[in-house]
Amino acid sequence: MKVECAEKFHKVKVIIKSDVNERNLELLYIGFGVVALVYYMTMYYWDNLIIFESAYYRLECLFQGNIMDFLFDWSPIVPYGVFCQMLFTIWVIPVKILSLIFQTALMDSIGAYLWYKLFIVLMWIFCVKETQKIAETLKMDVIRVKWLGLFLSSTLLVFLPVFHLGQVDVVYLVFMLWGVRKYIEGNYKEFIFAFMIANPVKYLSVFVYIPLILLKEKRVLYILRDIVIGFVLIPIELIIKNMTSILCWLGVIDASQVRIPYTLATSQIRILLVNVWGAGPDNMGASIVVIAYVIICILAYRSCYNDARRGKLSTWFCFSSIAVLVTFGTMKCYWIILMAPFMILLLFMDKRNIRINFVLEAFTPIMFICVYVITQSQVYGGRMTFDYLLLSLSKYLMNRRESHSTNDMIHYIKDTIQYPGEYENAIPALVIVCIITFMIINFPHNEEQEIAIDEQKVWCQWGLIRIGILVLWYVLNFWCLFK
Repeated sequence: MKVECAEKFHKVKVIIKSDVNERNLELLYIGFGVVALVYYMTMYYWDNLIIFESAYYRLECLFQGNIMDFLFDWSPIVPYGVFCQMLFTIWVIPVKILSLIFQTALMDSIGAYLWYKLFIVLMWIFCVKETQKIAETLKMDVIRVKWLGLFLSSTLLVFLPVFHLGQVDVVYLVFMLWGVRKYIEGNYKEFIFAFMIANPVKYLSVFVYIPLILLKEKRVLYILRDIVIGFVLIPIELIIKNMTSILCWLGVIDASQVRIPYTLATSQIRILLVNVWGAGPDNMGASIVVIAYVIICILAYRSCYNDARRGKLSTWFCFSSIAVLVTFGTMKCYWIILMAPFMILLLFMDKRNIRINFVLEAFTPIMFICVYVITQSQVYGGRMTFDYLLLSLSKYLMNRRESHSTNDMIHYIKDTIQYPGEYENAIPALVIVCIITFMIINFPHNEEQEIAIDEQKVWCQWGLIRIGILVLWYVLNFWCLFK
């Protein structure tokens, strides 16, 4: 009788605990949703506006019957592929239709800005869904997948590029994640097809694609074949973008009709070569990115794909490939989003080092943002953050902003704290230490992992911390208006 009562009590206790955890998760999602909505409605970065204004101009060409410019006038300031820019063009159709109905240009209205930003949020939702499908492919349980979705969206690596800035790198990240899911599932053809679409958009996905091929394929000719197939749309896109130059060379049009497209070739080479290690042959120096990335590729080639570690091994190489670019290369501050899904997947796959993993995963984005506040302050911490959306309607706030002589948060912080700038180099050093530590701790192992602590309690604690960090970042940006 006592045994039966004990069993019943234990079952009731488990059910109550489960209900509490579910309720905590719901409350955290609600809190996150409120913070995300505030960011979405009030914060904006002008880069998003330029991208969609370019798409609006292309649509104008179509409405005016100027087919040549619609097809071949690719903006020299929009660094995205043909497919991606066509998606932007489709998205601005409602803005164009409303402009025609009301007979006024609405392309730079608050409603249009929110519409442009909504595209980014919707694409991010697709990214979350694909990441959760990867988690399900990796045999994660339903509760773990739900928590993963919350942590993925609430990391600074994602939240600031998506809800603060509204940057469009999420578009090709969707195809990257789809390709990685098919890769882990063993559908190699769909994996290659997904990266065929992602690679031409902005060549950063290439750095994930090659290690995954090396992990799967060990025959040199087949490796070369798969790389070529994955790159096949890149030259096609370059031909489309340079079609006016080709037509001019053929004598079909004159030189005045030639359009100069944006090219990523120079910036991508710079990413690889700009940060140089002091040593090298004859002390000439050597690219740190090339060294680190080649090591990742060698590890991939030497690792076995068809074993129990396949899922985590694939995720680890995706994370590491992007991590070496972000930590050692010259990367734009919104490209950090590419690293986030794989970092969160590794976080929820490892059950042995949960506490240290959460510390590293929370601390790393904070250090990254500190770096970008210093080096790219016009993006993170710029005083024009609130100039476009709802807060721009307040004349008082805009007057406060215009009264400042400095242009960004870092100047306000320096003036307030008066910290010595020579210590700034410690911040990227901490970023590198955190990334390398995370890579070492989460490298796949064969042994079984046991849950030693109440994971959901830890998830809840860190969920609150993450939402607190997002609120603090908003307050810090808002404080700059009143400094």
